[in-house]
Amino acid sequence: MATKVAFFFHLHKLYLYNQKKSSNFAGNLVIMRQLIFTLLTLAIILIACETPTTITTSDENRVQTFTFYEDTLNPGLTQATYKIEHRTFPDTGLIYCKDSLKFGTRLDSVVPYITYKATPGSATFYLPNDTIISTGYDTLDLTQKPVYLQVLASDMTSERWYRIEVHAHQINPDLYVWTKMKDYIFPTQFCETKALHINGQFVLFVNNGISTQIYTSNDATNWTLSNNTLTGLPTQCHVRDIVQKDNQLYYINNSQLFRSTDLYNWTETDYSTAAFEPINMLLAYNDQVWCIIQDRTTKQLALATIQNDSIALSTDILIDNNMLDGFPISDFAATAFESSSERPRAMIVGGRDINGDPVNSRWNFEYIPTEKKYRLKNFSISQPTFHTLTGASIIQYNEQLMMFGGIDNDLEWNSNILYSDDEGMNWYVPDTACNQLPIEYESRQNQSVIVNQNSIYLIGGQSHTTSFSDVYRGRLNSLQ
Repeated sequence: MATKVAFFFHLHKLYLYNQKKSSNFAGNLVIMRQLIFTLLTLAIILIACETPTTITTSDENRVQTFTFYEDTLNPGLTQATYKIEHRTFPDTGLIYCKDSLKFGTRLDSVVPYITYKATPGSATFYLPNDTIISTGYDTLDLTQKPVYLQVLASDMTSERWYRIEVHAHQINPDLYVWTKMKDYIFPTQFCETKALHINGQFVLFVNNGISTQIYTSNDATNWTLSNNTLTGLPTQCHVRDIVQKDNQLYYINNSQLFRSTDLYNWTETDYSTAAFEPINMLLAYNDQVWCIIQDRTTKQLALATIQNDSIALSTDILIDNNMLDGFPISDFAATAFESSSERPRAMIVGGRDINGDPVNSRWNFEYIPTEKKYRLKNFSISQPTFHTLTGASIIQYNEQLMMFGGIDNDLEWNSNILYSDDEGMNWYVPDTACNQLPIEYESRQNQSVIVNQNSIYLIGGQSHTTSFSDVYRGRLNSLQ
């Protein structure tokens, strides 16, 4: 209060003095300058006396958010979600990435971006080979383990510790890993083979032109020649054309239908006097077994279904112009799957027509629930990466269609895996080494391809002069 009184008293004296000297312009100017200076000085003193400066410290030491600065080489750093677990000192909290970062993400030179509940007194990173006092733009090598962050509150007493755990996938999830399981199942000789997976067991049919034998395995590595006698099949059985539905097997040869429920005993039904001739098996699709037949009078091809030992012409198929011109009857690749529209669907690719000529075709076979009919359509489109293949094999794996092997019209082997992302309409060769067959895998046709427990099994096949009975297993890393 005394300071305020002195201030205003001095101000009044200056005012009276100024009145006396007002006639003197120069003197008045000097007086005004003195007045302003005095006012400023006394105001500062007054404020300093009445409002003392105080500094408030905090014991808040928690991390609020954790991420990284943008890095064009590592975009996954900022896209990932980071979790923070707070624990009271001396326990150590945890900052971690919810999911491992994508394969190839570099963690040896990253800049964390951290916010705090309150301004900390200090933040320090502790690495095995380094100690870094944080400035907010610190480059860390997170490949060093462990990495700790110490947060000291502004009171310079309260502290909290966090362990930083950020990992990147150590394996490429898009890589197909191939392993050779078996050099050969039977001694090298020219044979036709067909592998199936039935009742949890791998089964390999082998026909050498004289008889058919069966090898079995539980693991695709150790194979045993069955001692059971196989009866009922023709001597020269094209075992590749055997079709499986559940535990039943079907085969067509010379107007005769063969069926087995136990692998070894086959019953025969003769259709040589029927109005149509059974030509070949097609595939098991939408809970039915399908085959190809030919009208004996008109020579027109048609599709039929098999129930036990009976063949019935299907009248529920919608076909452009009601014609199957160019439809393959042998050496085609076929598979059934559920489409993205959740409709049962099948693709029949390549093969040979009724005249024995190779065809470049892709037939879409789809069930239309609203119409309770099937639609069969030829989506043949010439492509540089898709040739007129015969003897190829096709499967669905990882929501893609994959085609293996085969030989084109110029007798060139397809040594690549062909892929389709649009359910068989278009096919391409991948532009990466991630999904190529092993170098030692020899090009071939008529190999069996089986998908079992997220693995792909390639079994057997033929070249011009050699029959293979080796076994390769492939698996996508992301499906481990």
